[in-house]
Amino acid sequence: MKQVWRKQKPRTPGFIRAFTMETPLGDVLEAEFNFHERLVRLSVEIKEEKGRMYGATVKNGTVQSEKDITSGRAYPVFRKIWPFREYFSSLPDKDMLVTLGGAYEIYPPFQPEVSEKKRNARGPMESALFPSTRYDSIFGIVRETKFQRWRRERREAREARGSLWTRFKRRVWGDLQDICLGVGFGCLVYYVYYDYVVLGLSLGILGMVAGLLDFLVRKRSVLMTKVLSFLSFGSYFFYNGYVYF
Repeated sequence: MKQVWRKQKPRTPGFIRAFTMETPLGDVLEAEFNFHERLVRLSVEIKEEKGRMYGATVKNGTVQSEKDITSGRAYPVFRKIWPFREYFSSLPDKDMLVTLGGAYEIYPPFQPEVSEKKRNARGPMESALFPSTRYDSIFGIVRETKFQRWRRERREAREARGSLWTRFKRRVWGDLQDICLGVGFGCLVYYVYYDYVVLGLSLGILGMVAGLLDFLVRKRSVLMTKVLSFLSFGSYFFYNGYVYF
């Protein structure tokens, strides 16, 4: 599944825009932007390090500060942020990417159509700096074809997602907690009210709450099977309670 950035309310005072993303491995990335001072604040929460957080502040391509957010101490975070450079490069804010200015090797995504127009608009001197690929075979230059790039991107996406067992272990405990909570709360509502209509409404609300927990709190994709199961059982009990009781 393609990972996308989601807008959120900035946590740092003075910052006007903020985005967050969860990677396929469960790491949480955040980026905040202060337009007036041209500041970008990056932070990563690494799941393999038990949720330890690292952050950096960049101003016009220059790193202003780096620290271990968990301990509050200054810490060189290049090796912590650099592996996520491709995710940060896909931020949906051009001003933010310009302000980053290549820090941690974070660059805007390549746009072939725009680059082609710029190359055609260059003068003779600039064209000499960006030669064509016509003589690649003479000099033994091997470039990546579109098919090879497609295969490489698919392989990298598959490696980032991990195996089916890894993805199962990553989220099984959270989903089991939601199911146990739903069953327990449903039994409590039924024994208190002894009404199928109330039980059905409660299960339906629990299904929507479980989906919001995944999306907003755990910051991961919603397991629709779990949500639809709550809604289906809720509809069944509501219908039977409304029609037969």
